[in-house]
Amino acid sequence: MYCCPVWGTRRVLSSPAESQAKGTDPHPRSRAEDRSVSFLAGDALTSPDWGSDWIDTTISSIQIMEIQQIIDRRYCSRSLQCGSGNYNYNIPVNKHTPTNVKFSLEINTTEPLIVFQCKFTLGNICFQRKREAKGMQSHQEVSQEMTQGYQHIWSLPVAPFFDSAYHFRVAAPDVADCSTDPYFAGIFFTDYFFYFYRHCA
Repeated sequence: MYCCPVWGTRRVLSSPAESQAKGTDPHPRSRAEDRSVSFLAGDALTSPDWGSDWIDTTISSIQIMEIQQIIDRRYCSRSLQCGSGNYNYNIPVNKHTPTNVKFSLEINTTEPLIVFQCKFTLGNICFQRKREAKGMQSHQEVSQEMTQGYQHIWSLPVAPFFDSAYHFRVAAPDVADCSTDPYFAGIFFTDYFFYFYRHCA
């Protein structure tokens, strides 16, 4: 049995550079205003030069340790963004997985970064009998737990639920946290959304 995703479709905001690449201007201006913008300022919007201060906040590898399942582009969401600062993964859980198992999500980075768990949503619990499920509802919580370093291991209670979702934000120390405006994804941090789902046996 499977019902509804715990997270609805999210609209991902594009940066001005992405909008210009698509031929749409996110901030329409009159021609007179356009002429007043200097050539250098225009270049700064489309290709900022971060020099040696820029730190790559993308994850080098992700896996579920207990079953050595590598999470890569094969699990990218077909309907949501999977790149340029926002990665959305849909991960099926085997229906025969015991409900008392926790998954250890291992996140590896090439730089010493901070990984914040910004939010998690737990869907309905799997039960053997329908009458046991009475009164059980989904649970959502905002969190700001974090790990720091090159290897980040998160214990996630995925197996007991029809579905669950986790939002992690990867950032350099003292640059961003969960409260930083999502507009800066891909610049100051990278967001990762993991959506786990299963059919209960």
